[in-house]
Amino acid sequence: MNKHQLDWAGALMTDRNFVLWESERGEPIAARIAIAGDFLPAGNVELRHAEGWRGATGTLAPHFEDISTTFANLECAIDTSGLSARKLVGLGDIVSAPPESLDYLLAIGSVAVGFANNHSYDFGAAGVERTRQALAGRNLALLGAGRDMTSPPDVFVWQGPGTGGVRVGLWAAAKASHDLAQSDAEGVEPATLPRARQALERMKSRGARFSIALLHAGVLRTNYPDPADVKLMDAMTDAGFDLVAASHSHRISGAKVIRSGRNRPGFCFYGLGSIVSGYIAAPIEREGIIVVAGFGSGGDLASLEVRPVLLGASGFGEVPPAGTSRIILDRFRNLSGEIADASAKRLFYREVSQNLVGLYLRDAHAAFRESGVPGLARKTSRIRMRHLRRLAHGFFP
Repeated sequence: MNKHQLDWAGALMTDRNFVLWESERGEPIAARIAIAGDFLPAGNVELRHAEGWRGATGTLAPHFEDISTTFANLECAIDTSGLSARKLVGLGDIVSAPPESLDYLLAIGSVAVGFANNHSYDFGAAGVERTRQALAGRNLALLGAGRDMTSPPDVFVWQGPGTGGVRVGLWAAAKASHDLAQSDAEGVEPATLPRARQALERMKSRGARFSIALLHAGVLRTNYPDPADVKLMDAMTDAGFDLVAASHSHRISGAKVIRSGRNRPGFCFYGLGSIVSGYIAAPIEREGIIVVAGFGSGGDLASLEVRPVLLGASGFGEVPPAGTSRIILDRFRNLSGEIADASAKRLFYREVSQNLVGLYLRDAHAAFRESGVPGLARKTSRIRMRHLRRLAHGFFP
């Protein structure tokens, strides 16, 4: 078996979950943490439940009945009334949500929320601060935005229930953002290996025994991870993170176990999809996964599993029917196999090269329509070398 291949022969798939790994000690679970993808309560989300945002978790609630806390990516600013939104450069949307939407996160047990993404600064620094205040009003910590590079990475260490040793460190960072922090300007926490190492040091100094990085990384309109993201996430795991997970593509991808150079396995999940989203460009973007890490009373990882999510017509996540669960989990398993045998790299470049030219032309047209020649110039200036490399790989694999 490839050293990065998950042991599918030993994995147990049911209609509700996929158990990827279990400790040989077989100890009882003292606490479980859920790592979810994008929470985007904007756009075409329809709040239909009589009990509001808290009640809207009802269709997904069974996945969280045994969860002690949840770590997810909040992909829009909160409580932005009266603030000016920035101008768009190309396609996309400016997104925000009311403070009441945070009740959804409270209902699934959240205590800290990642806010490192491409929409963090849709309403500028004032929007970040307004979002932070809205979260603080509900005793939620915001991670991943609002600092400059002279400040240390912002981390959160969660203490498990009781007096046991369950202490889990959380860090949020982004690659997929135009608003990365600089030495002289606040912004989004950058997903780099040096910052990851600093975050690990801060977590350990606060007693964390298990470390999680939630990254905003990936590419839209493909299930396959960018090879550069794979390399970075694997390196973060080699550096000491126990679990690194990504969201941004609004699609699920596969996973990998990292065993080399470690005294215990580490795990990378390259695409989690969404738990709530009002922006769905294709039916496959209704599929998501939740990673659940179970811990023994001493704080060691005891189990790791994946639970499937299906976004309903309202945009809210649901526990899928048995047949649909199998389809989602089978897709996750197949994608993991393609990552392990390296075929995912070829498939990624093939897909993105087919989409890239058309997307840029549409973006440029939208930028010109919105802001004229200055908008077009800004869009052209944001064509990055990695996009040209993707295009070249697609034509010359």
